[in-house]
Amino acid sequence: MGKLRGQNTRPPDAAAAASLLQSCGRSGDLRRGRALHAHLLLSGAAAASTFLANHLITMYFHCADAASAVRVFGAVPRPNLFSWTTLVSGLAQNSMHRDALGAFAAMRRADVAPTQFVLSSAARAAAGLAAPRPGAQLHCVGVRLGFDTELFVASNLADMYSKCGLLREACRVFDQMPHKDAVAWTAMIDGYAKNGSLQAAVLSFRDMKCEGLVGADQHVFCSALSASGGLKDGWLGRSLHCCIVKAGFGLETVVRNALLDMYAKSGDLENASRVVKIDPGGWNVVSSTSLIDGYIETNRVEEALETYTELRRQGIVPNEFTFSSMIKGCAMQALLEQGTQLHAQVIKTSWIGDSFVASTLVDMYGKCGLISLSIQLFNEIGYHTEIAWNAVINVYAQHGHGWEAIQAFDRMNSSGIRPNHITFVSLLAACSHAGLVDEGLKYFYSMKDEHGIEPKEEHFSCIIDMYGRAGRLDEAEKFISEMPVKPNAHGWCSLLGACRMRGNKELGEIAAQNLMKLEPDNTGIHVSLSGIYASLGQWEDVKAVRKLMRDSRIKKLPGFSWVDANKQTHVFGSEDWSHPQQEQIYKKLEELSERIKEEGYVPDTISLPLNLEDSAKERLLRYHSERIAVAFALISMPPTKPIIVKKNLRICADCHSALKFISKVESRDIIVRDNSRFHHFVKGRCSCGDYW
Repeated sequence: MGKLRGQNTRPPDAAAAASLLQSCGRSGDLRRGRALHAHLLLSGAAAASTFLANHLITMYFHCADAASAVRVFGAVPRPNLFSWTTLVSGLAQNSMHRDALGAFAAMRRADVAPTQFVLSSAARAAAGLAAPRPGAQLHCVGVRLGFDTELFVASNLADMYSKCGLLREACRVFDQMPHKDAVAWTAMIDGYAKNGSLQAAVLSFRDMKCEGLVGADQHVFCSALSASGGLKDGWLGRSLHCCIVKAGFGLETVVRNALLDMYAKSGDLENASRVVKIDPGGWNVVSSTSLIDGYIETNRVEEALETYTELRRQGIVPNEFTFSSMIKGCAMQALLEQGTQLHAQVIKTSWIGDSFVASTLVDMYGKCGLISLSIQLFNEIGYHTEIAWNAVINVYAQHGHGWEAIQAFDRMNSSGIRPNHITFVSLLAACSHAGLVDEGLKYFYSMKDEHGIEPKEEHFSCIIDMYGRAGRLDEAEKFISEMPVKPNAHGWCSLLGACRMRGNKELGEIAAQNLMKLEPDNTGIHVSLSGIYASLGQWEDVKAVRKLMRDSRIKKLPGFSWVDANKQTHVFGSEDWSHPQQEQIYKKLEELSERIKEEGYVPDTISLPLNLEDSAKERLLRYHSERIAVAFALISMPPTKPIIVKKNLRICADCHSALKFISKVESRDIIVRDNSRFHHFVKGRCSCGDYW
């Protein structure tokens, strides 16, 4: 290279110089390529030879120095076909898609007829931009030049249409191809998979195999695995796994990640775990995150936590998807301590600025009962996406803050973010729990009229629930009769619960009959029916329901509550005598019972569907699981720490009343998350305003 820098060196032969430039491009040696360019400029060879200029352009593009490539092209006095082709393809390969399309247009204006190769490059640029209009124009050019059925061009056109979401047009191009290779099939399978046409993707893969094509590469296998996972088709996934092993791609990292993701989405976590362990180096952030997400989706949070621990032990840094899945798992089971630790790690790894991760933290703290912290985090998010708004509206809904949810929805609209189906489910639930019936109806009817969103079953169920909670059962019945769809199980369950609260036997029996058809194994149906009969004093009907339950071997779902204390989760059932601290717990319960009675508490024995003396009913109520959990927390937790109790069933009216008094006599904040919403008991009051 010393000779190249000398000014008096003899100009190299053009072919030799071109060979050197090709070598620089292949190796990515930009420094050496620039030195050679400088020598060619000094010798005058670069300016005199379009041939060498074309090789300089190619070299710069291969070295990812697109700006220099464009400058060299601009200095060529009369670019030839190869010059234009190199420019368009180089820009496309360097992801400068808009510039590539602009170069193609300039080529056409220069009256240079494109080749198949340059047309394909331009089609890839249109695909990269997901720009259907320029893509369709390129298709027209291809038709006029007779290239539209050429294998290479047609494959790129089909890929362009599929990436623009125009599957019908992609299929038309694909079907018109006289011959199809693995690249063409891959474009279609990938297009189907990414556009949600999963069944079509699978069928295309089978057709490809039936045609005897052996050129399937890792990309087509990944697309087929993605479709299989989306369909949760474990049998197909295992068949694909066999094909992958036979084809020799089993140890390819990208294929192994796709395999693990497929098994995880299909719920086959055992095989997913085996895929990770095939190779000690199989642990990477993608594979680990897929496995974690699979455990979270199947509610196996403990195993997700173990996988996360192993990920960190392997020295792998979690990404935004890892954190989002883990935080989601903590939210599902209200694991505040683990969620807080993840929050600290999110801050350390600088993912706190990611809107998606921050939104999952908003949701997690809301589901753990800390609404103030949830709202604080939401306000700290730099840019509120649709996911962030949905998270905060749902938090308000879970805590019964109807007006705040409405205000957040209005701010979301004002910010230019469009609501979706999920937004309205949370908004309508918030209105329901706050008794804002008229407001809820207004937003329900605005879905289609103002936002172009067709209400689904879950939205209709929210309205049924809204009417039911407000005691407007006649309107609920009328609404059901006029609905364009039949109520789902949640809708009938909401109505049955409202009938139990209001003692409406006739409508309750209708709701129960319909719910039994949808969920024959739902034990709550019989319990609610017996509750309705008991509230009306119809004890013979109560006996009949209980006999039916015995004969059908239907057991009432036991109620239990749990509370986290001293880095451990403590679970309690009704009249639970198994806890090591049972003596202190029940001593505290007796003490609380006396103190709250002195403050005015009166047991609500009517809520128990049992034909017993009031004293016996009072004793049963005193040992409900949520009260045992609260008593344990009072003797085990620091007085400054709020008590957060989670419950698998809806809190009963008597416990709701008792906990209000307990919060007053103990001067403690008590938060209860039942299967419907949160209750914040502070100084003798509940955040629900006794409306839930």
